[in-house]
Amino acid sequence: MALFIYGTKAFTSFKGYYGQKEECEHCHRVYKKGYMKINRWVHIDYIPFFPIGGGYFKYCPICGNGVNLKSKEAKQEMNGVTDPEPQQLKVYAKHILANKPKGFLETDNSYELWVRDEITGEDILLLNQTTKDVVKNVKKNRGLKILPIVDVQ
Repeated sequence: MALFIYGTKAFTSFKGYYGQKEECEHCHRVYKKGYMKINRWVHIDYIPFFPIGGGYFKYCPICGNGVNLKSKEAKQEMNGVTDPEPQQLKVYAKHILANKPKGFLETDNSYELWVRDEITGEDILLLNQTTKDVVKNVKKNRGLKILPIVDVQ
């Protein structure tokens, strides 16, 4: 008897920050919006077979709230007028070793997720008291290739 595992999987890739700086309606921070390409595939036994759709996701680089866009709309926005001022944001996590649990079955929720504006030097706390799995999900959901974790005493 063979067991087949099937379903869909989304692959994400970060495309960059485009457009004019605008205020986010959720976190009220003023930044260029980030664009992420999403490709959805059908898989069998975790092997992707064929694409079933895709598009783009336009989101606030701080809080992560945004909207789905069709490819044509997103490409028009990305090729449109852009603000000449650069935007350099770095997403990283801190692992607070002093708060690490001592018990065998306790959950390690001693991670904090931060965004650093490289131009102004401002650090913005996104999440605190979270787990490594949540940090990995944020990395995947934002289409990031790397998300460094810094150990802090």
